[in-house]
Amino acid sequence: MEYNEGDLVLGIVEKVSNNICFVKLPCGAKGTIISSEIASGRIKMMRAHVVPNKKIVCKVLRVAKDHIELSLRRVGSKDRKEVMEKFKQEQARKAGFKQILGEDFEKVNEKILGDFCDLNEFIDKAKEDKKIIGKYIPKDKQTQIESLSNKKKKQVEIRYTLNLQCLEGDGVRKIRELLEKFDEKEVKIHYLSAGVFDMRVLADDFKIAKQKMAEILEKLEKHSKELKCEFSSKEIKG
Repeated sequence: MEYNEGDLVLGIVEKVSNNICFVKLPCGAKGTIISSEIASGRIKMMRAHVVPNKKIVCKVLRVAKDHIELSLRRVGSKDRKEVMEKFKQEQARKAGFKQILGEDFEKVNEKILGDFCDLNEFIDKAKEDKKIIGKYIPKDKQTQIESLSNKKKKQVEIRYTLNLQCLEGDGVRKIRELLEKFDEKEVKIHYLSAGVFDMRVLADDFKIAKQKMAEILEKLEKHSKELKCEFSSKEIKG
């Protein structure tokens, strides 16, 4: 698994010292959180916020070859909720694997984790290449596992308020031209009031949704400048 700046990850606290917290991340990666990134303001006791074996949602600040710097205080309630929702979905998939494989689960799981980060990565790769299931799953269980793998995950939603003002020429026409550049399947845009719109992006994964929204906002900003329109946006956090 590759980690990038801005990623949201679920980790487990391994060790807490006076001014640093050590975190175990998925796929064997390690990270740390310095005291100033635990919470806002002065922290007297680290253990009032983090304790060993506690699951925490962190934001990746910087990535080095063998080390990842994390933040706890920069994670919003919506971010935390969506990461934990994803974790619950992962646990449900694991329970499904256990139910189907029965006594073979531990053996199969060990084999899968020898080549993949987790069951989710295995499932994602199996969707791209159906032959993968045959390499790891007993023949009499393959159809059931394939059916479980193809179940759609609950999608995550990112919302932004979009403000557009085109004061020169036919402003209404320019705004319509800007918004018609995007397919309804890609983004849902609804009128709220004069020059104000609600914009929503759905995706299977929070990271993918963020990337999609960033690309859309970048295009909107570019085209707004071309049409001499004023553009601004703000994320709606739930």
